[in-house]
Amino acid sequence: MRRRFEIASMAANILFLIGCIAPLACSAAAAEWKPERGVEIVAPSGPGGSTDRTARVVARILMERKLVDVPVTVVNKPGGSGTIGLNYINQHAGDGHYLIVATTASISNHIMGLIPYDHNNFTSVAMLFDEYLGVNVKTDSPIKNGREFADILRKDPEALSIGISTSVGGANHTTLMICLRAAGINIRKLKTVVFPGGAASITALLGGHVSSINTAPGNVVEHFRAGQLRTIAVSSPKRLGGLFAQVPTWREQGVNADSGSWRGMLGAKGMTPAQIAYWDRAFGALVKTDDWKKELEENYWENVYADSRGTKKRLDEEYAEFKAMLGELGYAK
Repeated sequence: MRRRFEIASMAANILFLIGCIAPLACSAAAAEWKPERGVEIVAPSGPGGSTDRTARVVARILMERKLVDVPVTVVNKPGGSGTIGLNYINQHAGDGHYLIVATTASISNHIMGLIPYDHNNFTSVAMLFDEYLGVNVKTDSPIKNGREFADILRKDPEALSIGISTSVGGANHTTLMICLRAAGINIRKLKTVVFPGGAASITALLGGHVSSINTAPGNVVEHFRAGQLRTIAVSSPKRLGGLFAQVPTWREQGVNADSGSWRGMLGAKGMTPAQIAYWDRAFGALVKTDDWKKELEENYWENVYADSRGTKKRLDEEYAEFKAMLGELGYAK
């Protein structure tokens, strides 16, 4: 009897030890994965513009700060409202060597029926920053401010052409639509011209092919400094700093709205816990570097970093918000 008791006690102790060791073993396994070959970061737009810039800044810091031990390259996959880039990523299911810069369009385009994927078809990796947009005109434009811009469109929504990138329903589009809708403008009749990237839209504005563009302030810094264009309104809750400190917000010009966009990182569907843990560490370290903080300041980006878990939570919340908003505007499918 005593012998059976000792054996049972020993078995219980072994099971207890296994229970203690198993989580440690899982944790160790999660820490073991690391890239074995080059990493690709996909920018679902053409060269230039904040999406492409985000990809290149992230790639540079990951390598220069040795946060990864393999080369990191940027691959541009513009077109199809982001579908081409998303299709490319999902050809590599379960592979942690492929990431894509996610934008507001990653949510809105699915709601509008433009792409077959929503964020749940991918692995949430990181939320990086929020970005506010500005309406720009050529310096010689007769439009001096956002109030005049809105007045013209209120009287005739087709009077001005507006350049956006990279798609209808993307951040450059939705942020402006929210503000102009609040200004009492019939946004369904606006003349919007879609470009593959921010650089292309700027070139079109400077060439006189469109009346205005809505884009990130960081995209137009050199042209702003050179006096080639003017930013007449920004979509932020308060004025931006630096070069754009004198540019009034939409709210300051009588439009009761503000709206921004975000940039984050998604991976292919089916990434393992070990792969996710690796990128949590890498991006957690990246956002603490002085290089990253400098980029935030220079590009007028607001730090809102979240890890994979926090990113998934935010995307779930924003999907519900955008579905309600785009439904009201008549864009939801």
